[in-house]
Amino acid sequence: MQNNIVQLIIEKLETKEEISPFLFLWTQIDKVNIEVLNLSLDLCEKLWINKNFLFKFENPEWKIKVKDIKQFLEKAFITPSFKAQIFIIENISKMTEESANSCLKIFEEPPFWNIIFLTSESESSILDTILSRCTIINLIKDNTFEINQAYYNMIDDYIRNINHDLASYIFKEKLEKDNYINLLKNLIIYLKEKLVFLDLIEQINEDINWIQKNNLLPKYVVDKYMIKLKNY
Repeated sequence: MQNNIVQLIIEKLETKEEISPFLFLWTQIDKVNIEVLNLSLDLCEKLWINKNFLFKFENPEWKIKVKDIKQFLEKAFITPSFKAQIFIIENISKMTEESANSCLKIFEEPPFWNIIFLTSESESSILDTILSRCTIINLIKDNTFEINQAYYNMIDDYIRNINHDLASYIFKEKLEKDNYINLLKNLIIYLKEKLVFLDLIEQINEDINWIQKNNLLPKYVVDKYMIKLKNY
């Protein structure tokens, strides 16, 4: 898996491999909708996709009706004049069971030129048959993860190659185990908010648990991710 969603999609398009829908979960639905739109616009720019081939389903009513979603997804079966086309369906928990069932085929076997982004506040009210067809990106923050702005800023500067203050801090300071854990938690917060290196999040969580329960050397873990972030 590549370091972020954009690179993963580009790789699959090059090999004409089907791209499973991405389901983004966040309790702040308005914010996740904005993030997904920005991600889609970034894809349009990188893939030279005309923005007329970015389709967004915004449902003004309480429920997403089957006739409306079927009409929206009809375009998915038409080969675009560009490398790909993008579909955004916001807040899919509003789908009726009939609406959700009508999407199963396109979600399970999407023509390779389709990129489908879905958003919801949570997995509840979404059919298991939908969930099983999606790559789930859980952006819901763990309440135990409190942002440390200094760590967050150093991570941002390091990943964007602005400076290497983070590396200097880890090398020079005498850090305790809690410092390393806090740094790793802030790394998770950053990756979720920026939608990058998402494939590392589960591994980082596992390493945090190992540090807490099994005395895994925390500096070794942090150094490992410093190298990974630079080598992607």
